[in-house]
Amino acid sequence: MNGRRKLVRLLVLVGLVAATGALAWTLSNARQGYEPRQPISFRHTRMPGAPDWQVTDAGEVVNAGGYDIPCVYCHTMPYKGRHSTVPSTAVCMNCHQSVGLGKEWVLRMQEYWERGQPIPWVKVHDLPDFVYYDHSAHLNARDASGALKLAEHDAEGRPMVACQHCHGDVAAMEIVSVQNPFNMQWCLDCHRKPEMDGGTDCVVCHR
Repeated sequence: MNGRRKLVRLLVLVGLVAATGALAWTLSNARQGYEPRQPISFRHTRMPGAPDWQVTDAGEVVNAGGYDIPCVYCHTMPYKGRHSTVPSTAVCMNCHQSVGLGKEWVLRMQEYWERGQPIPWVKVHDLPDFVYYDHSAHLNARDASGALKLAEHDAEGRPMVACQHCHGDVAAMEIVSVQNPFNMQWCLDCHRKPEMDGGTDCVVCHR
């Protein structure tokens, strides 16, 4: 009987340890995979995506891909300040006062514009308030030789924008989602890379 009780206690203990570990892992990766729906169906594959020129059966040349709009056209501040900023209604209407007229999502955008209201975009990447993060410090960081620390080419040698290191290939996403854990360990792993040589003192990220 005592042997059975010990076995039950052991199984309960193992179960509690496993549950605690699973909870800790879940909480530390709470935002990875987060994929909110936006108030306006903005397609990153269409705007910053690469162009794909095709010839129709009628011989007309059309772009079935994107418009290759740079990230910084809409997210204006990553190289200049802490925050990347979400696009204002005015930024959107720079193009859409003459482009895409009549499309349902453009009409919704115009409604915000006419009311003088910002579009209530849902923030996808949002660090806790106790974390200090400066976009410009990361994007402009250079090594001793003056070269940018963030690689400008992927593993296959293809050009990539610096944003992709953290945010993934947003231009290939229909709906933007969080691709990385964005937890403390993930940040430290990057800071500790020899080529990054980033600070790991608490005050670097917690001020």
